[in-house]
Amino acid sequence: MKKTIIFISAIVIAICSQAREIVLLEGPFEADWSDKHCVDPMQMVGVATGDIIHVYTSNVQSYAVAYIRTKANGWAAISSEYDNFRITGDFECTLDETLLAAIKNQTLMFGGSGYTIEKVTLITERPEDMREGYDDLSNPHASRNTQQIYNLLRDCYGKKSISCSMAEVNWNYKEAGYVKDWTGKYPAMNGYDYIHLTYDWEPYTDISPVKEWWEMGGLVTICWHWRVPDSKEEWEAYKADKNTVFEGFYAPEGGSPSTTFSAANAVEEGTWENEFVKSDMEKVAERLALLRDEGIVVIWRPFHEAAGNSTIYSDGKAWFWWGADGAEPCVKLWKIMYDYFASKGLDNLIWVWTSQTKDDEWYPGDEYVDMIGRDLYNYTTDDATYNFNYLTTYYPHKMIALSECGYSGGTNPYMSEQWENGAKWSYGMPWYHYQYNGGNHQYANSDWWIDWFRQDYVITMDEMATLKAEYLSKATGIEENKQAATYVSGWHNLQGMRIEKPTKPGIYIKDGKKVAIGM
Repeated sequence: MKKTIIFISAIVIAICSQAREIVLLEGPFEADWSDKHCVDPMQMVGVATGDIIHVYTSNVQSYAVAYIRTKANGWAAISSEYDNFRITGDFECTLDETLLAAIKNQTLMFGGSGYTIEKVTLITERPEDMREGYDDLSNPHASRNTQQIYNLLRDCYGKKSISCSMAEVNWNYKEAGYVKDWTGKYPAMNGYDYIHLTYDWEPYTDISPVKEWWEMGGLVTICWHWRVPDSKEEWEAYKADKNTVFEGFYAPEGGSPSTTFSAANAVEEGTWENEFVKSDMEKVAERLALLRDEGIVVIWRPFHEAAGNSTIYSDGKAWFWWGADGAEPCVKLWKIMYDYFASKGLDNLIWVWTSQTKDDEWYPGDEYVDMIGRDLYNYTTDDATYNFNYLTTYYPHKMIALSECGYSGGTNPYMSEQWENGAKWSYGMPWYHYQYNGGNHQYANSDWWIDWFRQDYVITMDEMATLKAEYLSKATGIEENKQAATYVSGWHNLQGMRIEKPTKPGIYIKDGKKVAIGM
């Protein structure tokens, strides 16, 4: 009787507050001790404290017991209160912070014995997301070139598949050349990496290979395997002699070469780590500006794979240094970079955040991100589809890309199989095979590319050249193409850097207007 009263109260509250009831699981199922009656985490995106999980039942016997468990970690109960408890009818649980932590990104299972599960619903006051389409660029001051390329990506999304290759380490399109040999056409996009920034011979001030690719009609994407020093002494030695080498970008136990560099220290003013990241960001900003000044738009993908598998397995870890100290400093690093690049007028960037799934705490926020990427290796078609659907569910107003991919032996799964199974990535980019000299490609063989290029929805270089010309015809020059955005909301200092709020007396910008604080 008590459960019935609670449920009636919940329905009254739902009606009065116009709460929604979302069906999570449709029955009927005879309750048992298996893992058949499951609710996937993507069905509960946005769940919050105060939300109610309600289980409709029938055929309840006098001995009926129920449980709510998570499928991970050996069918762990979400709490002792909801494990093997007696029921006389419908049952429910109101989510508090403890329960939310238990079910976050977990598959929920409902079972027991002596009753039938008719359906499981979520009662929430969260308003339904009624937005349509995909977000505008996060930077309201993006150049018109950047806006036009972003519009091109949006217009193609879900209809066309953009092919992409990855440079072999340096500024080149060697991999794209292999694709052309196999298929007769270049891919539509080429990827690059600032991995060699630390060396005195780093090649990135000579942008001619990237400019040549852009002028041929291709798009450009860049990531950054950011090499960092292990210690202050190593950093000081490098400042004194650029021949000093530091190579680590993996976290300890994450791979080789590794580093103990601390992301948590790097976001703290006054530390040597903070001095270092600012110095390297300045160098990369200067090199991105060279591309900006030539009108080249960069699909920019920093801090990729930040969470590693730390959010997927109980013993999982981040494998790059920027994720080794957890989500909070990694998000701060992203925002520091975003705001610094904005202050430098880098209006040619489309920002891609690479998700590992189940890592929403690592997400910098819609206002700092334009697209979502996912990197998949040695995966199946079903894996691709699940990851695409998961990210589409969690980030419904961002385009989703297969920002890196590969399969040992260079074969499955074909992009055509993924597309037909519902994984309609914005673009897909197999990683490069270092010093490839024929035979089996490490990540994507000739048959993989030939199959992709046979599809009528794939975009190759020749088609991209036509599309680019069409979209960029509205953009005639860099300086005159600045968007006429009036302001960016929130607090900023006079240099245009975004801040949480003023902490010292001075003149600040709030929603585009100067404000005097404590003066």
